[in-house]
Amino acid sequence: MATPRSRVSRVLVTGPVAPFADAYRAELLARGYTPLSAVNELRQVKRFSRWLDAGGLAVAELSEAGVEEFLAFQRASGVDCRHSLSRPGLMCLLDVLRALGVLAAETPAVADSSTDLLLVGFQRYLLTERGLAAGTVVLYLAAARRFVDGLWPDRGLAAWCCGPPICSLQRGF
Repeated sequence: MATPRSRVSRVLVTGPVAPFADAYRAELLARGYTPLSAVNELRQVKRFSRWLDAGGLAVAELSEAGVEEFLAFQRASGVDCRHSLSRPGLMCLLDVLRALGVLAAETPAVADSSTDLLLVGFQRYLLTERGLAAGTVVLYLAAARRFVDGLWPDRGLAAWCCGPPICSLQRGF
């Protein structure tokens, strides 16, 4: 007996993302998405394209921050997060648009302070050494920034040391 297949195999994407929908679908399939999963991702991209159109945004203006803004808008609108929101799917769309030359590669922010420099290093570590997804790294960086911002303003990170505590040295441990 054959496995059941979805009767919906095509999604009509309108708006600014429409010219890139076929390339996006091909990339999803090349990355190992099933045809049904690709349809679900295309439905999200359809909503994303309508959101861009309503906001008067062009495809060339897209960024990861724009994706995060859209996802926040979707959550606030009451979209069922378990089935309808996919950060990796939208990041794949950005990859496709970069590969097609529609988007330029995002330039990393320049570190203006020692805290920013520390967080840029932490971000690089999470992405390269730990292999975390970009969305996860955004959350970790936000938590790390809250932590660092909550330290004493006059001492900051200098108040923390990596060596053994002084009391341990005094006791001979």
